[in-house]
This record gives sequence, C-alpha cells and structure tokens, in this order.
Amino acid sequence: MFPAVKILAEITAAAHRVGALMIWDLSHSTGAMPIDLSATDVDFAVGCTYKYLNGGPGAPAFTYVSGRLVSTVSQPLSGWMGHKEPFAFSLHYQPADAIRRFVCGTPQILSLACLQEGLTIFADVDMREVRAKSIALTSLFMELVERECAGHGLEIVTPRMAGQRGSHVSIACANGYRVIRALADRGVLGDFRAPDLMRFGFTPLYCSYVDVINAVRTLKQVLDDASWREERYATVLEVT
Repeated sequence: MFPAVKILAEITAAAHRVGALMIWDLSHSTGAMPIDLSATDVDFAVGCTYKYLNGGPGAPAFTYVSGRLVSTVSQPLSGWMGHKEPFAFSLHYQPADAIRRFVCGTPQILSLACLQEGLTIFADVDMREVRAKSIALTSLFMELVERECAGHGLEIVTPRMAGQRGSHVSIACANGYRVIRALADRGVLGDFRAPDLMRFGFTPLYCSYVDVINAVRTLKQVLDDASWREERYATVLEVT
C-alpha cells in the first residue's frame, strides 16, 4: 500500500473507532497517485477534475459516497437531475437510486465533454507509473532549484521524502508574488499563496523533465536579473 493511501486508511479507521464519518478532499491527489477508496473503507470524498484529471477550466467537481451509505444519506442540494423520475413532474421530491441522487443540477455538457476526453487518457495508464514520474519530476525540480538558484533566499518547504508529498512543490520567497507574476510572463505558470509561498504543480501525464529544466532556468533568470522588481508585478491581481 502506498504511504499516502496507508495514512488515508489509518485516519479513516481512527474516525470510525469513535463513531465518526470521514470526508476526504482529493483535489490534489486524484490523477497524480493511486488511491483505492473502497479498500480503505472511506465514507465520502470530494474533489475537482480540472487539475490532474485534465478537465480544464470550468470542469465539474466530483463526489464519492461509499456503497454502504449511498442509499441512506440525504443530499441537501436536491436538484432535478437527482430526482428518481425527473420527467414525472411530481409534487414531491424523491431521490434517485445510488449515486445519481447526488447530482444537484443540470450537467454542464461542454465541460463534461472536455473532461471525458481527459479521462480517456487514464484508461491505459498505470497509476503506479504516474506516481513514480510525479516523484521524479518534483525531486528533479527541488534539486535544480537548490543548485541553480542558490543565494536568492529561497526555501523549499515541501517534504523531501516522496511519501510525504503530492505532485507540487512549494517554495518560500520573500518576494514570491512578484516572482510568480514575472514567471507567468515568461511562460512558467505557478501560483502564489500568502504570505510568501510560490507553488509549482507537475502533471505527470504530460509534464516532461525538459519542462522542469526550462522552468528552473527561467526562475534563475528572473532572480538573477531582478526583473521581478518591475512595478507592474507589484499590482495584486484577483487570481494569484
């Protein structure tokens, strides 16, 4: 069992021992590492599909409900598509059987179409290989940042032990927001989390080792020439 999955199982079991149910947020793990919710006896899980599942902007979220609970749980966001007979136009709401009762509105067809194409890629993918590449990409990135960007006050805060991290790397930087803005103008897209964290995600299916090398090279350039000091990068945008 993979370390992250083992931890997931242990925490879920601890919750069950005191009579609690467990809800997991899998937004940063689905599509980047192997996870077996049935084998770990997880009760509920939620997540997004626009990250490692390649759904793109506007992709729908997902919900997982254990088979032992799905017929007994009430969905507070009842919607037409979750009705057992949506075209019966009954005066009383009756939830559909199984997981469909958790659909709370009309599906976004265009978003679902994009997501479906993204998911087809996984049909022939071994998630163990995906995870192995994720570890290799993030390890290479951290190694290169430490070597090539030494002296610029960067601190990698992501755990070095592979079993303790996902598929992104966070770096503390006093001027992190400006650096991220400058990188974006050069084609390297990270994001920023206050107060000082630059975050870089690596999607194993299509992110290459050359991409990692080029990203670090660009980061070094931005730091060396101090282009991040340009006044335009001080303006805080709505999305960071």
